[in-house]
Amino acid sequence: MDRPNFIRALRRAFEITPIVAVLGPRQCAKTTLARAYIAEWAPGLPPGNYFDLEDPTDLNRLADAKLGLADLRGLVVIDEIQRRPELFPVLRTLIDRVDRPARFLILGGASRDLIRQGSESLAGRISFLEITPFSACEVGEKELDTLWLRGARPSFEHFSSARSLRLASRSRR
Repeated sequence: MDRPNFIRALRRAFEITPIVAVLGPRQCAKTTLARAYIAEWAPGLPPGNYFDLEDPTDLNRLADAKLGLADLRGLVVIDEIQRRPELFPVLRTLIDRVDRPARFLILGGASRDLIRQGSESLAGRISFLEITPFSACEVGEKELDTLWLRGARPSFEHFSSARSLRLASRSRR
């Protein structure tokens, strides 16, 4: 589902700060939003500029984070940032360079610790965008019953109502 309000908010945030943190609960489409933003505003993003910190290969690439990030240009995306909060001071040193060749889009779970850590290390350099599961405004009046029955992502977009109900009843056991 296209989420133009969040894309606009992301664009506006980058006009103000060089780092934008997209925060929200699991399965609320943070990665999907990042990919939509990349497609529209940073097409041709080099594969080396995307880090998924749940991928062991990407974790290894950031074993020495400053070395792994220092030469990157343009948009750099770090998904699941909550797995490596020690990256915040490194991001601060990279953003404070005179030439400032990179901007950072970081994605993570909306935890108070993450927000506190980012606010302290990156004060004045970071904007926070909290993303939510689908709202009634996003799905429209005709889909409200479907949203109510299936829940938000991924059930709303990908599963039938019957499958969503089966998954929900299994998770309550």
